[in-house]
Amino acid sequence: MGERIEHINTGPDLVGVNVERPPLLSQQSTVWTRRQQAVCVRHAYKHYGTKKKPNRVLTDLNMTVAKGTIYGLLGASGCGKTTLLSCIVGRRRLNEGEIWVLGGKPGTKGSGVPGKRVGYMPQEIALYGEFSIKETMMYFGWIFGMATSEINERLKFLLNFLDLPGENRLVKNLSGGQQRRVSFAVALMHDPELLILDEPTVGVDPLLRQSIWNHLVQITKDGNKTVIITTHYIEEARQAHTIGLMRSGRLLAEESPQVLLSMYGCQSLEEVFLKLSRKQGQLTKPVDNTENNISTAALNWDRKNDSIYVTEESGVVGLNFHQSKEVLINDGSNGHLDIRTLPPSSSTKATPPCEDCSDCSNFTSWGKSERYYKRTF
Repeated sequence: MGERIEHINTGPDLVGVNVERPPLLSQQSTVWTRRQQAVCVRHAYKHYGTKKKPNRVLTDLNMTVAKGTIYGLLGASGCGKTTLLSCIVGRRRLNEGEIWVLGGKPGTKGSGVPGKRVGYMPQEIALYGEFSIKETMMYFGWIFGMATSEINERLKFLLNFLDLPGENRLVKNLSGGQQRRVSFAVALMHDPELLILDEPTVGVDPLLRQSIWNHLVQITKDGNKTVIITTHYIEEARQAHTIGLMRSGRLLAEESPQVLLSMYGCQSLEEVFLKLSRKQGQLTKPVDNTENNISTAALNWDRKNDSIYVTEESGVVGLNFHQSKEVLINDGSNGHLDIRTLPPSSSTKATPPCEDCSDCSNFTSWGKSERYYKRTF
């Protein structure tokens, strides 16, 4: 006899029914995502001064720089670009927020930032005037752990590329533009993963400026190098992969140049920047200027019916002028004191006209009067 096979009911018959199950999506952690970027800044706040009267430089700033790209950071002087870059390289620390650079936090053990993984050209000249160009390159090359032969080979390339004078010229005898090029060469010396340049093309010949940009494009082609560059020349930043438009400690936009131009329907990046700045100005709340030493006519001289807006980016600090505690005297006698014109007040009694002024000391001390006259007349 054959064996009996029992039928096992596995549920409803699904023959001919195409059952589609959604694929399992792997959710990457936020920290992992941030570590994949060259630079990632989130909710950055930076201020100077006291807590009661802080000078806010960065306000809730978010910035993302992908690896293997050129990131152009554009903004007017005083908007916080240099402060942001100094926080990225670990020279300064944020009051709030976090920064990830090349997968780690600046200043932590093993991050390499600050260190040889980053090349930083500051806005100010940070060179030793008594060193020659060659000695400067040797000094920084040895700091980055380079061999002498490697430094000499790199020096020849940089002298030719940046059109620098002889290698034996002292730094203090160079012009301002030449010193900036030497500072640029120091940042390029050790071929870092992340190159941060704070206005490297200021005062540079247009041909050399284009040569610098061509070199930056070339070193980022393989995806192993990343460049962050700040500049006042807005149109030259079209060659960057991503542009961040910064104003008053915030990023107004962060996109590629082509996307920005098409998004706002402009012919130039300067027009885009102007549109975004006006939009930010409209969102700024009107403030009362009665306590500030700011001329209302100067701020709103051609628009009498419009509200007045004072932004943080204006850089104007209102000064409150308080009158002295001493009684102010109206000078109606060509600089001579006339007690009879003194108005009565709660603190001083009216003094009748007299020939002898010896009793007038209750008005103010002679020392205060003498200082008042010297200061006024």
